[in-house]
Amino acid sequence: MKIVLLILLSLLPCMAWTQVKNVSTEVKDYREIDGKIILDMAVNGEIASFVLDLAGHTAILSEYLDSLNIDSNSQVPSRNKTFLYKQVPVSTSVMINTMAFGNSVFGNGVSAYVLEDIPYFRKLGVVGVVGGSLFQNVVLTIDSRRKKITTSKPYRPSYMKLDYRAEIEIIPGSGIICSLMLDGKTYPLLFDTWNNGMISMTSEDFAKLNGDHGGDAIIMTGYKEAEKTSVTKTVGTCNFVKDQLGSVVVSENKNLPRSVLGAEILKRGIISIDYQKQKIYFQPFDLVEVKDDVVEDISTQIVPGKLNPITREYFLEHIYDYRKDKEFVFKGDKPVVIDFWATWCGPCVEEIPNMEKLYQHYKDDPRILLVSVSVDSKKNLWEKKLDEDKPQWPQYIVDGALKDKLYNEYIITGIPRFMMFDSEGRIITINAMRPSNGKLIPFIEEQLSKPKEIKGPGGMKMIKLK
Repeated sequence: MKIVLLILLSLLPCMAWTQVKNVSTEVKDYREIDGKIILDMAVNGEIASFVLDLAGHTAILSEYLDSLNIDSNSQVPSRNKTFLYKQVPVSTSVMINTMAFGNSVFGNGVSAYVLEDIPYFRKLGVVGVVGGSLFQNVVLTIDSRRKKITTSKPYRPSYMKLDYRAEIEIIPGSGIICSLMLDGKTYPLLFDTWNNGMISMTSEDFAKLNGDHGGDAIIMTGYKEAEKTSVTKTVGTCNFVKDQLGSVVVSENKNLPRSVLGAEILKRGIISIDYQKQKIYFQPFDLVEVKDDVVEDISTQIVPGKLNPITREYFLEHIYDYRKDKEFVFKGDKPVVIDFWATWCGPCVEEIPNMEKLYQHYKDDPRILLVSVSVDSKKNLWEKKLDEDKPQWPQYIVDGALKDKLYNEYIITGIPRFMMFDSEGRIITINAMRPSNGKLIPFIEEQLSKPKEIKGPGGMKMIKLK
């Protein structure tokens, strides 16, 4: 079973008694080489440098698969034979078990294209590309003046002003489309951090653009070094988000499948991309003073009824160190009964009083832990229900992606669903009776009295990382 499931199921017993440092905002340095943003990523526990391409896909050179512990046989279906907007040929796709940027950006089971030899990557000193999809659960802020990348959730950094925002369109796995106005006409452009220039257009879009010759400009073709072009136009006025940028040089690039806004925009101000809310923020560097000390780390005591994010460091220390161990070993010390429910589920709500009785029965019993996990898509409804009922046992909520994996892995066709795991993380049952059933407590007592070597349905034993 993949780590993404272990984050929830394995963490629950130990989270009830532990103080966790929940990083709401994280600031990390990046390097710039030849106009490209270079990030240090942790891949299966190994640190390696990647170029950030928000209009690209996560990919890795084939020569680094072994050194980064990537199974070349873990091939996954690929929808495309090339990068959608780079037209870079790829041979196949593989699965990366874990990929992280700091503590806040953490991907499990990341699909990555396998790239053949790209000489320019040697000049950059990178092993591959990291695309924007890895940052879809955070707000990504790039400050080129300080060479800082900030990842925050669920909101933008406080210094990014609401007045300086605009709508964007998300292309899943491929990037974002933002609007830019040239001489009063709006153009939807793909934001491309790989492209060194300001604005590069397809031949079709370039032909529609008014303006005089603008001298030389830089264009990019695939993952090759930048080229110069003299096929340019100077546009008198350029508006991006709420900023007037003055005149800009626009280049024609016949190799582009669609027109792009390049990395040159990062030299004009700070950009924040909120993938969840589909917003982009762009404001001048000097609009407000930006200091690292405005970034706050929030320490939260794990308490019932609170949403508890998890850092990568906490996972490695308390749950499972995938860098060292090949087999998952649960680090909790007691069995756990998990209640999967939702506020919109009538039978689930009906079981709450019975869960309360079950909790009262076991609240002083050190042998077992009871938790409830909501699969609500609307967090506000979940929080409202907790405020009303004030349950005393630990409460958690999962996002849509994790919910889908849970449903698939445990064949959850309906809720409420009650599961029980022993102290070593092994499955006792994935379909226990409900608390309203008078036989649940005798069943729990029977399991608590058994030896640790318990097999689940179908003979399942240890949960393994694959």
